[in-house]
Amino acid sequence: MATKDESLSDDAATPEESSDATRGGREVTRHEVRQLRAQQLRRALTLTGLSTLWPGIGLIPTRRRWLGITLALASAATLIVLLFMVMNGGIVTGAARFATKRGLLSLLVLFIVGALLWVGGILLTAKETSGRRWSPRMRWVHRAFTAAMVLIVALPAAQAARYVVVTQNAFNKIFTDRYAGRGGEARGPSGGSDPWKNVPRVNVLLLGSDAGKGRINVRTDSMMVVSVNTKTGDSTLISIPRNLQRVPFPANNPLHKVYPNGFHCPERGNGQECLMDAVWVEADSVHRDLFPKDEANPGLDTTREVISEITGLHIDYTTVVDLSGFQQLVDAMGGVYINVPGPEPGIPIGGSLTSWGTVRPGSITGYIKPGYQKLDGRLALWYSRSRVASTDDDRMRRQRCMVNALVDQADPFKMVTKFTDVMKVAEKNIQIDIPQDDLPAFATLVNTMKKGNLLTANVTDSVSHVRPDFAKIRSIVQSAINRPHNPKAPKPGGTATTSTATPSKTSTPTTAPSSTTTSIDPVTDTAAHC
Repeated sequence: MATKDESLSDDAATPEESSDATRGGREVTRHEVRQLRAQQLRRALTLTGLSTLWPGIGLIPTRRRWLGITLALASAATLIVLLFMVMNGGIVTGAARFATKRGLLSLLVLFIVGALLWVGGILLTAKETSGRRWSPRMRWVHRAFTAAMVLIVALPAAQAARYVVVTQNAFNKIFTDRYAGRGGEARGPSGGSDPWKNVPRVNVLLLGSDAGKGRINVRTDSMMVVSVNTKTGDSTLISIPRNLQRVPFPANNPLHKVYPNGFHCPERGNGQECLMDAVWVEADSVHRDLFPKDEANPGLDTTREVISEITGLHIDYTTVVDLSGFQQLVDAMGGVYINVPGPEPGIPIGGSLTSWGTVRPGSITGYIKPGYQKLDGRLALWYSRSRVASTDDDRMRRQRCMVNALVDQADPFKMVTKFTDVMKVAEKNIQIDIPQDDLPAFATLVNTMKKGNLLTANVTDSVSHVRPDFAKIRSIVQSAINRPHNPKAPKPGGTATTSTATPSKTSTPTTAPSSTTTSIDPVTDTAAHC
């Protein structure tokens, strides 16, 4: 048997070792000391691991017991508050609370301070449980394990903080101030559990801006108003034809003096017609000198005002999406399932028209075949934009179907996996004049919309595009937004209830509704077109 000096010459320092230096009146062996140290190492690793699973838990069995209890309870209280904020009013509304400027700042502070306290608890647990007479190998095992535990906490926290910074940087570019001149104020929400109690209806203008490669000026390739009843959630989609002529400028817009009888300029010749999609350029480039110098974007403002005149609706908010980024956004979603209308060979990809209105030979590079299928970003863009083999009315129907499908199929989990890519695309291609701090109110509105009906006001089928009857358009819009709520009607996105399933290879192509047939009822269920 080893002597006491041999067995404890470099070992008898910790309380546990001192108490066990003798057992039953006998001296302990070196083997027993090593077993004791192994137990100490296992205990240290276990407690350090517990402090990684939950802040401070591993400190409770040590002399830092009250610090561990305080840290653990504070973490639990923070989690309860966060869960309450997220779950109160629904996940979408809860998440939107953290998308405000104050919310993002709070998240950034929480991730940084929380990570520091958590990591501090891990390191303190490791220090309190470390044996002072451990062998170098045991010390390195403990240090390596502690370092791994620190990384397990620190790396996700750093990534989360990075996401917050990326989000706010993107939001700084996405959310823009609205020009308040010429009666452009929005009817904004208030606080409380019902932020829209004083706003019975919200009208949002969605613009698809064709400002991509090869374009000198901005052209509004797609224009759609979404009018939402804030009580029932019923929404009405109103597509504005891009080739609508003689559109009216409001009396307080500088272009009203230039075109008092509507936007019409036959003297410019073929190809330079004053159509609805040219209003932006007319205000932003041709007659920029007529607008106030402090008006940053007269093209956008005038487009919004003209569409307000056409529909008879006050436009509260505007979202502009550059179509060059639409493809990337759909790809970030993982694609979109949609029913492509017929007949064969399908919807052309590419294509351009001659001055005679015929398709230029060789300009069509392919087709999107009819049938229910999943489209990637490129095909989704052509599905929404192609018009060489169809009318603008057909194209606007497809755009409404695309909006319906995207709203229904957006997968938050896929978006998170490509979060930074989505934010980079968004900050370059999306412009919104909704105040960032109003996002929780709009999340509440989105939840209400899910319970409502989704209707289409078919103004494109009902009036001439050359000499439009604007009074009739306004009448159709009023008829749509005043239609009573139908609890049995399909909800927004309801046509895509099977959209997440794998499309059948034997899907029967659907024929697109004819644009030459006047609808008996100009107000229809949006799902009927898709």
